[in-house]
Amino acid sequence: MKAIHINETGDLNRLVYGEVPSPRPAPGEVVINVRAAALNHLDIRVRRGRPGVPIQAPHVLGSDASGTISELGPSVTGLHIGDEVILNPGVSCGHCEFCLRGEQSECPAFGIVGMSRPGTFAEQVSVPAVNVHPKPAHLNFEEAAALPLAYVTAWRLIMTRGGLKAGETALIHGIGGGVAIAALQLAKLAGATAIVTSSSDHKLARARALGADHGVNYRKVGDIATEIKKLTDGRGV
Repeated sequence: MKAIHINETGDLNRLVYGEVPSPRPAPGEVVINVRAAALNHLDIRVRRGRPGVPIQAPHVLGSDASGTISELGPSVTGLHIGDEVILNPGVSCGHCEFCLRGEQSECPAFGIVGMSRPGTFAEQVSVPAVNVHPKPAHLNFEEAAALPLAYVTAWRLIMTRGGLKAGETALIHGIGGGVAIAALQLAKLAGATAIVTSSSDHKLARARALGADHGVNYRKVGDIATEIKKLTDGRGV
């Protein structure tokens, strides 16, 4: 199959578009025909090389994707060939003490599609069936492919770990990136007040259009903590 992959880490000239072996599903896995894939900063860091994260060439990049199931591995139930799906790129063992209490990212075996296993910048990708979810019907494949990595990260940050509730205030630094925008949208859905920061007035204006209650250009204020206290009547975030 065709894929964007690397044989060694480094600059952009390490990217290769060419043939790699097609995936076969292991027990409990499914193969997805990729209809759309999204680019994340993680993909750039993997291409450049991450200390302690070796790659096995050819290594296919990409963590996010949407598509249709083309093959079911042994013991997979509840899914069907042709199902339109998105994937959660965080892969864990599913049975350690962390996984059992819903802290999959703390699993000793935790990895991410496109980093610890072949990724989504390909015609097909094989992933654990438990990581596959129905594609939201109101989103096209391109929109759905942009959801998983950024929004799962933001959800864990502000909801699972932060426990954000209606009426509270969230401070989101560096608005403009995928995770920050996801955090802003989730914070507003939760009924919280959202304060965002950036060095770009353009990004702050865009954030306000997305629902941000306050925007602070940290290059134009003296002390960010003092500014936040002013905006929250001394309560902080």
